[in-house]
Amino acid sequence: MAEDDNKDDERVEDEVAEAAEAEASAPEEPEVAAPEEEEVPPGPPPEPPEELPPVECPKCPGGGAPAWMATFADMATLLMAFFVLLLSFAAMNVPKFKEVSGSMNDRMGVQRVVPVVEPPTADNIIADQFSQAKVQPTALKTISEQTTDEEQPPDPELKITNKPSNTPNSTDLEKVRSALNEEITRGQVEVTETDGKISVAMTPNQKDGENQGDAGSDSGQRLDEDTVALFAKVAQAQAEVVSEVQVLRSPSVQAESFDSASGSESTEGEDIAQSEFEQIRSRLTTEIANGQVNVERINDEVKISLADQGAFVSGSADLRSSFYTVLTSVGQALGESSGQVTVAGHTDNVPVAFSERFQSNWDLSAARSASVADYLVGEGFIMPGAVTVTGFADTVPIASNDNAAGRAQNRRIEITIKGKAG
Repeated sequence: MAEDDNKDDERVEDEVAEAAEAEASAPEEPEVAAPEEEEVPPGPPPEPPEELPPVECPKCPGGGAPAWMATFADMATLLMAFFVLLLSFAAMNVPKFKEVSGSMNDRMGVQRVVPVVEPPTADNIIADQFSQAKVQPTALKTISEQTTDEEQPPDPELKITNKPSNTPNSTDLEKVRSALNEEITRGQVEVTETDGKISVAMTPNQKDGENQGDAGSDSGQRLDEDTVALFAKVAQAQAEVVSEVQVLRSPSVQAESFDSASGSESTEGEDIAQSEFEQIRSRLTTEIANGQVNVERINDEVKISLADQGAFVSGSADLRSSFYTVLTSVGQALGESSGQVTVAGHTDNVPVAFSERFQSNWDLSAARSASVADYLVGEGFIMPGAVTVTGFADTVPIASNDNAAGRAQNRRIEITIKGKAG
């Protein structure tokens, strides 16, 4: 077997060698030029490739949106509704915003609006009713309108009269004047008409019998004969007329009696005020020395001024605990007072800002005075019926509001005691 294989290999090698020698001895063929390519006319466009059907991805197990997406959508919807509610509840106080912005512009900004004063305009009646007259041609250089010598009628004269008009009361007035003609002639009475009523005013010469009888008591005074006759005539005239007839004393007579009575009352009131002033001042010596209280007397009034040294919370009417000691001392000083007590609140000119309770300094001053009065009444220092609460805002300053020290002095509570209670 091995020998046969070797023979086959040798035979193959001989054949390969003979083929190589034949190829080498063969003549070379000349190169032939390649024929030129002919132009091929363009044919129809190639057909587009066929579109393969889309391959659908396999469906997720379970189906629908994932579980987290529903929770996220609910949360987003709730947040949007929440912000819409916040926006709807956020109401801007336009006047307060303008007040705050105006105060800030006055202090930190510049004036951007320059007022322009323009004269008011109106219709010119002369210009509206003016009509040009016809002018006759003339050779003169001076052109004038045609005039006449006819005199115009004079303007009607306005007559002023004091006579009463034709009213029902005018007839009654004439009747009363006719009945009291004698007293009017002697100057004892004056008959006038006021608000539909006929008034019979007694002059100073007719003093209602004050020169007779007991002058110490009005009920004990006796009327003289002339006064009795006057009242009888007035009663008779009242029966004949429809209008109401009233008898009035002369203002000068009332003034004389008032001056005589008020003179003694004012003197007595000043004496009482001086006594109360000395008592209150002696009881508040410590507070006066500390600058917390100031006591002064003005005519028949005693005024106690409480300085605003941390008495109230800023922008509020709530009393601080440190202020109760001063109020207690003032209340004890007022305990024996017999006059009418007025509690007045005052503020500076700084507008109230960022306060839902107080819209202006008027509300703040009245609320602060009410807090002081409520404390004094609640502790039993003064009676509820003898106290009055008022608020003046910044209308009664005692110092300049241009600096902090002046504004601090203007923020105060004033307690005034006047006259006798009841």
